[in-house]
Amino acid sequence: MQELRTVLSVKEGAAMKRILHLCCVVVMVLSCSGGGGGGGGGGNQPVSPNIATTDLEDIEGNKYGVSMIGNQIWMTENLRTVTFRNGAWMLTGPYDSLEWAAGLGAASCIYPHASVGLSSAGEVITAYGRLYNWNAVNDSRGLCPEGWHVPTRADWEELIAHLGGESVAGGKLKSTRTDPITGHPRWDSPNTGASDYAFHGLPGGLRSGIGEFLEIGQTASFWSSTESGSFAGALQIFYDSESAIYYPVKMKASGFSVRCIHGN
Repeated sequence: MQELRTVLSVKEGAAMKRILHLCCVVVMVLSCSGGGGGGGGGGNQPVSPNIATTDLEDIEGNKYGVSMIGNQIWMTENLRTVTFRNGAWMLTGPYDSLEWAAGLGAASCIYPHASVGLSSAGEVITAYGRLYNWNAVNDSRGLCPEGWHVPTRADWEELIAHLGGESVAGGKLKSTRTDPITGHPRWDSPNTGASDYAFHGLPGGLRSGIGEFLEIGQTASFWSSTESGSFAGALQIFYDSESAIYYPVKMKASGFSVRCIHGN
């Protein structure tokens, strides 16, 4: 089958192009995977990350792979933009620990490249994306590309249920790229249970609510847009040594990766 690729440009912003783009994604996934959605045996089969992807483009022109898992269409890379859908910029630092912990507005940061073994901030962004505080996630100007959104707790729960539950879903969502493989991104060994169900979960680490950078290579932490009390937002987290997935609540000043899901 001739390879099908489309480029979705948020700057062009035409609704018809967005519709055609998603139609192409669904057609390609169904054609390549032999089925779609959660019904029947086909819905429980992993989607090949090599054939069930196309390009999604954010307002800055960054491109991301996407994949259909169950009845959902997910971004397969960590978000890299610092520009909201309306063209406004978020705060980007660099901020020291005290500034970050003090409670900035919508902000993002980059894991320090020297501690990753990379030569520049740009290489970190390419490999692991940016880390965002919850103010950026919850900003009405829109963090994800047009027609996409930061997943709710319910979105994550649907994905986890499709993959067999919390005890095994973490492994299925993790990329199989594991140290000592050459080059980033990669998980620290042992990367337990990693089977990469076309989500390519990457261990971008995190920035704590007191400003510390922690656990790159070991932890993949993703925001949800669902609040849990007045001080914390909900997220998903995977570990290099486990196959399970968790739903902790964290300080809104924390910095985590973002994956977008299709739909408003």
